[in-house]
Amino acid sequence: MTICKHIKLTAGTAQPMKNFMLRGEAGTGKTEGAKAIAAGLGLPYLFCTCSANSEIFDFLGQMLPDTGDGSSYSATSYPTLEDIQMDPPTAYCKLTGIYNDQIQESEVYDKLLEVIRNEAQRETDSASPGQKFRYVDTPLVQAIRHGYVLEIQEPTVIANPGVLVGLNSLLDRCASITLPTGEIVKRHPDTVIVVTTNNHYAGCRDINQSVISRMNLVMDIDAPSTDIMAKRVMNVTGCSDEPAVKSMAESIHEIAEKCRETMITDGSCGVRELISWVQSYMVCGNILEASKYTVLSSVSSDPENRAEILSTCLEQKFAA
Repeated sequence: MTICKHIKLTAGTAQPMKNFMLRGEAGTGKTEGAKAIAAGLGLPYLFCTCSANSEIFDFLGQMLPDTGDGSSYSATSYPTLEDIQMDPPTAYCKLTGIYNDQIQESEVYDKLLEVIRNEAQRETDSASPGQKFRYVDTPLVQAIRHGYVLEIQEPTVIANPGVLVGLNSLLDRCASITLPTGEIVKRHPDTVIVVTTNNHYAGCRDINQSVISRMNLVMDIDAPSTDIMAKRVMNVTGCSDEPAVKSMAESIHEIAEKCRETMITDGSCGVRELISWVQSYMVCGNILEASKYTVLSSVSSDPENRAEILSTCLEQKFAA
């Protein structure tokens, strides 16, 4: 694999290649590619999945009360990274009670880490003998600490794309991270970070250029051919009806092309939808019937769009 080759041949150099981005549509094998990198390097694989509400501390971890019943909570409300970027003085005031209109973002961010560390220490010092607090490592911290392969999935869905900018220092050479406990963790030399993303789905945003510039390789993953897609799906589902699966794979490509031509962008049509379609076909025995609640229901929420796809891409081919 190209990425593994780059990692191995640049190891020990002044600028080892350890940060990568894989772009491609859903089902093109981005996550499987990240897992393959881990397997090729003989390293554990971890992942973190981003959401619209992801914040910097979703990556860094927090100090949480240990209630003894396996549950924990965080009662303190801190300013988010967006608060800091949009209005540093107000965010600083929330942390300190002092309004300073000259305060800079970096100073507020440092103060945020300091406040969390101090509060965690106070809670620990004032806890009753039976009360304990524990720091919860995130997959990111585990990967940084121990030298694992970490996949950061779909960071483009984060409402505040600047969240990843807060992790830029981790992507640099000789990087380290300061945890809410005050511990400074240096990035293990074996740590590999793989960002996987799709920039074409609704809700996705552009990744900050400062993040992209820290990627050693940015690779676009093309959709697999019909034959390869059919073989993958047959392996996953156990379906032995090769002619049927190939015809269904061809239809997936046709539907995806139709969606591009007609600007249908509110759904998804790829390998995952094909897998569900084949599984449903194995249950009901009818390809067209199986498509109604799998590929058709996923391709669009608009009934008119689904009706057009059904008539132009499916009925003529699979009508009994």
